[in-house]
Amino acid sequence: MKRLDIVITFLLSLLLTIGVGYNGNQILVVTSSLFLALILLSSKRWLKWVVIFPIGLIATLYFQSGYIYGHPNIGIIASLLETNKRESIEFLLAVPAKVWGLNAILLFLFCYYLIQIKFVFQWHKSAILLGIVCFYFSSLSVFINHIYISSVHYIAQMKAIQKSIHQRADWTILSAKPKYKNYVLIIGESMRKDYMSAYGYPINTTPFLAHTPAILVNGYLSTASHTAVSLPRTLAISHGLDLHPVNNIITLANAAKMKTIWLSNQGFIGKYDTAVSAIAVHATEKQFLKKGNFLTNNTSDYALLPLFKQALAQPYQGSKLIVVHIMGSHENFCDRIKKDIYGLKDKDLSCYLSTYNQTDSIIKTIVNDLKTTQESYSLFYFSDHGLNNVSTVKGQTQLVHGDLYKQNYEVPLIEIASDIKQHIKVNKKISAFDFMSIFSHWIGVKTAQLPAFSIYQAPQEKSIQVLSGNQMVPFSRLKNDPDEIIKHH
Repeated sequence: MKRLDIVITFLLSLLLTIGVGYNGNQILVVTSSLFLALILLSSKRWLKWVVIFPIGLIATLYFQSGYIYGHPNIGIIASLLETNKRESIEFLLAVPAKVWGLNAILLFLFCYYLIQIKFVFQWHKSAILLGIVCFYFSSLSVFINHIYISSVHYIAQMKAIQKSIHQRADWTILSAKPKYKNYVLIIGESMRKDYMSAYGYPINTTPFLAHTPAILVNGYLSTASHTAVSLPRTLAISHGLDLHPVNNIITLANAAKMKTIWLSNQGFIGKYDTAVSAIAVHATEKQFLKKGNFLTNNTSDYALLPLFKQALAQPYQGSKLIVVHIMGSHENFCDRIKKDIYGLKDKDLSCYLSTYNQTDSIIKTIVNDLKTTQESYSLFYFSDHGLNNVSTVKGQTQLVHGDLYKQNYEVPLIEIASDIKQHIKVNKKISAFDFMSIFSHWIGVKTAQLPAFSIYQAPQEKSIQVLSGNQMVPFSRLKNDPDEIIKHH
């Protein structure tokens, strides 16, 4: 019986390590440390229930996220706290059956350990002391540490964002000379650039963007790998983890006497609840297709188009900034589209590529609406972050959020304007941490707070850093997604 207990405890240690997203080189060490800790601490029933039970339960509940996305970080914490019920259900439905199976096995082993397993040691005080030391070096200890650090960073971010609601932006406008009548910023979701035919992907996923006169930046890198962390650092002044949310694109455009309109197909829980809605709330007008943290409708991005037309038709003496925040390529991909237009055997990939085609069609419609006004215009499109493939089965793609690969950060940045007459590709590494400076130049505003420069003037940084997990890391150190281009179709 004791042999069986040893085997069960080891399997439990291994599954818990996998489930908390531990992917370091010391996986054998942290698993072995947890195994020894569970054996040694089992001698006292109260230790199992007071120490192991609560931590193990959290780790068991985190299993799906840990298996798919890795250890807790500020992005995962933000996603867990800022996700509405519909997105939670979509996430659970997208979890592969294999992961549910492993989670069920983990739950069974954990219950068996708590109820049945007990190793008795004559030197029980020394055993408990050694067990605590082993636990300190185990994967569960690393897990707790990641939760703590991530929560501290997230709380700091939310405090800064909540404070910004009641603050007045302190922009010092040196000059404001907008070049265009209508400015449109389309914020995409979960689109990595290498699946766009506009950037060379072999399947025709973005027919409009591939040929329309535009400036395409080949080398634009998002600040982070999750919307809730990436966008506040793109749309407001930020230096890595440090964030100044009140000095954002909307308050800057307001200070330049532009009319600001925010149209969104992403959820609006409340002005205090998400980083993005805290920026949107400063706009002169805002319309969210999804409201509340209840089970919101799966509204198509196409529903934003009539609202855009109305916003464009509003008379205004000066220039207008219209922000259009789409659901784009958000998981579950098949829920985002009217039709899977590629019909690939790899269903997940086929739907993902179809979301690209849909976003391309939406951008095309918006550009046509801008042309119809016969007023000068400029449109920027970028995606908040990319995704990476976690599937180990060839021909079955599973694209998810992550922060270990270059493709989690390599996203499109495209400008289409009434005076751009050629299709130009700019091969240059540009950090989204510089987007505020690009935005300032774009709307023709100079401030005392930050430099203003165009895409062409943006500094060519050799060592761009991105927010990976809970820290800034050099982009060049990240690995390539092994499934960078799908070759098997």
